[in-house]
Amino acid sequence: MSAERGPASVISRRRALAATGGVLAVLGGAAAVDWADDGSTPRPRDVARAWPSKDRVPQQERRVLNVVAHHDDDLLFLSPDLLSDLESGAHVRTVYLMASDYVGYPKYMRDREAGVRAAYAFALGRKPSEWTSRPYAAGGVQATLWTLDERVSVLETRIPDGHMLTDPGAKRMWALYADGGSVQTRDGDTFPAQHIDRTAMVAFLQGVRDEFRPTCVNTLDPTADLHGSPMPTGGIHQDHISVARMVMYVFEGTPDLPVSYYRDYTITSEPDNLSPAATRAKAACFKVYTEFDPDAQRSRVYRTWYPKTYQVDERWRAGLVVPLPPPLRPGPTGNPSDAPLLAREYRLVNPASGLAVAAASGAGGALTLKPESHGTVFRTQAVRFGWRLVTKDGSGCLATPDPAKEPQGAPTVSECRHDPALVFRIRAGRGGYLVTVAGSGAALTADARLGTVSQQPEVGSPEQCWRFAPV
Repeated sequence: MSAERGPASVISRRRALAATGGVLAVLGGAAAVDWADDGSTPRPRDVARAWPSKDRVPQQERRVLNVVAHHDDDLLFLSPDLLSDLESGAHVRTVYLMASDYVGYPKYMRDREAGVRAAYAFALGRKPSEWTSRPYAAGGVQATLWTLDERVSVLETRIPDGHMLTDPGAKRMWALYADGGSVQTRDGDTFPAQHIDRTAMVAFLQGVRDEFRPTCVNTLDPTADLHGSPMPTGGIHQDHISVARMVMYVFEGTPDLPVSYYRDYTITSEPDNLSPAATRAKAACFKVYTEFDPDAQRSRVYRTWYPKTYQVDERWRAGLVVPLPPPLRPGPTGNPSDAPLLAREYRLVNPASGLAVAAASGAGGALTLKPESHGTVFRTQAVRFGWRLVTKDGSGCLATPDPAKEPQGAPTVSECRHDPALVFRIRAGRGGYLVTVAGSGAALTADARLGTVSQQPEVGSPEQCWRFAPV
């Protein structure tokens, strides 16, 4: 996580720790965590045991690989499953790709790293001083490997943080994922600054997999920015999304390696779904972490996430196509097999009529429908909140007028810029893909009789279904 967490208010560093029979208790219910210094000593392993196993029997051979952006993403969004895995005797490795370098560098970064190690140690009844570090390398990328014992470890690569105020073109994780760009890391504890591009990141994640041999992989939500108009309730973080999409790209479809995606900020508006015991366990471990992170101490928004955890399911996914590069291997990718790919060229064809979208000459001209061979060629890009469709020559982007001002305004090709009117979501429909405007939810609609393209309320009709015909 990073700086854009919502309104902050000051809370006391350490209030209210009540223990009954030695087990940590949190006062004030799921929504508030208060601590009382009463001299009692909770049993950390009891905290981890508070989360039920969800009908699975913990086994020593279970090997869990968590890949997240920041030091706290796992504690907030992968927990309490994380705590259950730690306590169960499973081998657990968490990869943190980002450096918390957006403020107070390098102290804040190092403090957050230490905070996570303290929280893991707390969950297992161990001392933070028991962690040891050593150099690590996989796929030509260097990292620092911290181990608590033979089965619990974390990896850090220290890619600079890409908070929401960071330009999408900046050399951050989003550019690495979306454009294949190269990013320079911060110096690591055991390695000098290095350059990592998408090819190197793929090799690194594959190397970690081959060395650690996970039986499952957990990460964040690759669809988080594809909900809402355009911002989903709770907000987004581009680092979370780009890390999750890299995990999806590398691991989805790997035989015998299930991948689970955990929602992050978008759970803010969801109902609480954890038991009081699980909520207390999650809050207790996060409290240990906050002793190292003043940002987390100040913000009240964290409390809304303690009593809930949600994975990406079919209801949430809702057929959305995630912008991904061409697959690394044959087989499932997480998207339908005929879905558009990132940085590829297509004509947008309406299967019901067989006609393709064609841009008029000159900027601002209305779109028309023409035979497929005469349709405009668009190149796909991944931008925040969805897809951008750029003309092959780069002269413009598919755009729509503001529906509040022009509800029946015709889509056009206009100058490319950061604007929700130029961002689209692509979702599987009946007989093709629905292409909807991120800023309004209106769908591109073909009128074969008039030979025009318009934006209309989404109804999923044949006129609103499109095929991405590769060029």
